[in-house]
Parts: sequence; structure tokens; C-alpha cells
Amino acid sequence: MEIKVYPFYARLSLSLVAIFLIFFFLKYAESIFIPMSFAGLLAIMLIAPCDFLEKKGIPRGIAAIVSLLLSVFLVVFVLYFISSQIISFRNDLPALVTQFESVLDSIQVWIKHRFHMTHTGMQQLMNSAKSQTISSTGSIVGSTVSSLSNTLLYAVLIPIYTFLLLLYRGLVVRFLIRAFQDQHTPKVYDILGKTRHVIKNYIVGLMIEMAIVAFLNCTLFFIIGVKYALLLGVIGALLNLIPYLGIFTALILSCLITFTTNTPTVVLELAIAMVGVHLVDSNILLPRVVGSKVRINALATILGVVVGSMLWGIPGMFLAVPIVAILKVIFDGVDSLNAWGILLGDDRDEATVHQKKKHGLRWPVLRKRRVPAGEAEA
Repeated sequence: MEIKVYPFYARLSLSLVAIFLIFFFLKYAESIFIPMSFAGLLAIMLIAPCDFLEKKGIPRGIAAIVSLLLSVFLVVFVLYFISSQIISFRNDLPALVTQFESVLDSIQVWIKHRFHMTHTGMQQLMNSAKSQTISSTGSIVGSTVSSLSNTLLYAVLIPIYTFLLLLYRGLVVRFLIRAFQDQHTPKVYDILGKTRHVIKNYIVGLMIEMAIVAFLNCTLFFIIGVKYALLLGVIGALLNLIPYLGIFTALILSCLITFTTNTPTVVLELAIAMVGVHLVDSNILLPRVVGSKVRINALATILGVVVGSMLWGIPGMFLAVPIVAILKVIFDGVDSLNAWGILLGDDRDEATVHQKKKHGLRWPVLRKRRVPAGEAEA
């Protein structure tokens, strides 16, 4: 049977339409894919304790429940610690509001003298800002209620999906094996094993990194004299899970809260401390603790975080790096997709180095052409 080859523009058009439909489907069905993605990552993490309990003679269903309950207790403990700090912050909220209003008054006086604005003009500017804030309050409340309802829904669905994935993980593997031809079975097993290894190493390393960053943040904040050192240190470590963008969010939030409770000198010291911890994290902790066999370059990571935010919001930002890592494992395992795996990796990646050695590729070096003596004399 003759295989028809379509022109390049036709294949490009079909690829773009397929990508658009995939992204549209991911956005439209986010209520399904977000909890399923978190459940899949959690299930991969809990396979090891489930296997350990099953080897002791415990049925698979009970082993899955016990492993899931242990992870739920750990999450509840972390949330309880954060909520206790938030309660302390809430008790001081009226004083913070008063302090923030005094700061706004000082800014208003500075603007008035700096730009020579009259009292009437300043009052009109403040009234306009207040009216815009009041008009946007309804949408803010609506989005907050929607986010809260989605969070509660995910909190119920993720444990259920995780339990079912652990219970039927053998069925999922058999489905993936049957979905491809027999000659691809070793390759499918290899990709599944590498995916599990990469995700497990990434998440475990991320938890260790988060604990170290939280400890460094809290210690430095206590030394500096920040009032909400524990709360800001833990929040900074949690936001640090978002690659490249989380540090800026944590820095702005911490500086704003500290500015209403401390002097500008303390705010400056806090900013320097957070930047210092971030430099230690990026250059020491991240390569050694979170580093794995699959390396993703900074461009692919940032694009993944941005696309994840566009599709699924904050959950998409957290899921971006694991999903990109899984895609890279798949691309490296499929010969026809190796180019995409190289695009996601960096020069230190084993697959990239192997391809360069295989084809004798080196970075081009511009050399000055030697001019023969006859040409030079002419």
C-alpha cells in the first residue's frame, strides 16, 4: 500500500490545528485534568510504600489506603502549622491596616509636595481610586468564592483519584502495553520506569529543598527581627516551588507585609536575605538536591510555567515542571521525537551529549582563512 505524503504546509496546518484542539480541551476540561494530574504525581510517590506493604502480605487496597492516609496526615500537619501562623497574623490585622493607612497618608503627602498637587486634586485622585476598588470588589469576591469551591472540590477528588490509581496501577500499565505494538513493549517499560524515577526524584528533592529554604528563611528573618518570621519564611519556601517566578512573588509579598510592621532598614535587610537564600538555592541546592538525569533548560521551564498558568492558573504553575519532565522522558525514548527532547534539555543532558558524539557535532569556531603567498603578493 502506497503511503501518501502531504506537503509541508498541509502537515504544518494539521499540527497547528491539533495543538490548538489539545490546548482547548485541556482548558475546557481543567476540572478533570488538574486533580488527575496531582493524583498521578501523588500516586507515583506512593507506589514505593504500597509495594513495601504488599510484600508484607497486606492486600493492595488496604496498602493504598494506609499510604494515602499517611500522606494526608502530613499535608494536614503542614496546613495546621500555616493556619496557626495565619491566625496570629489575623489578630494583628487591624493594627496592620492602621499602619498601612498611615503609610498611604505619608505617600499622599509626598506626592502632593513633589508634584505640587492641590488638596482638591489629591482628593479627586483618591476618590477615583476608591470607586475603582469598590467596583471591582464584586468580581474579586466572585473569583475568591470560585477558587475556594474549586479548592474544596480538588481536596475531595485528589485522594479518591490517588487511591483508584494505586489500586488499578497494574491495569493502567497493561493498557499502555496493549496500546502499542509488541515490538515496542520494552520501550514502553523503559519509558514508564524512567518516568517514575524522574518524578520520584524530583518531588522528593523538591520537598528537601523546600524544607532547607524554609529553615534558612525563618532563621534569617528571626535574626533580622521580622515580626512574622515563621509565616513569611514558610510562604517564601512554598512560593519557591514555582520556578523563577515564585521568588519575585514571595519577595514582593514579604516586603509589603514587613513594611507595615518594621522600619525600611529591616525591609531592605529582608530583601537582601531573600535574594541571598535564592542564590544559594539556585546555585547549590537546586543542582545537587533536585538535580536528576533529566535536565530541563531555563527557557523550557519558564515557557512551561507561563503556559501552565495560562491553562490552569496557579495549579498549572506547580504542575508545569513535572509535566515537562515527563514529556522529555517520552521524547528521549521515541526516536522520531528525539529532536524535541534535545530542545527541552541543555548541553549537559546525556541525550544531547550522546547525539553530539554520535554525529561529531561541535560548536562552530570561526577561524581566519590563510591566504596563500601567491595571492598575498598579487
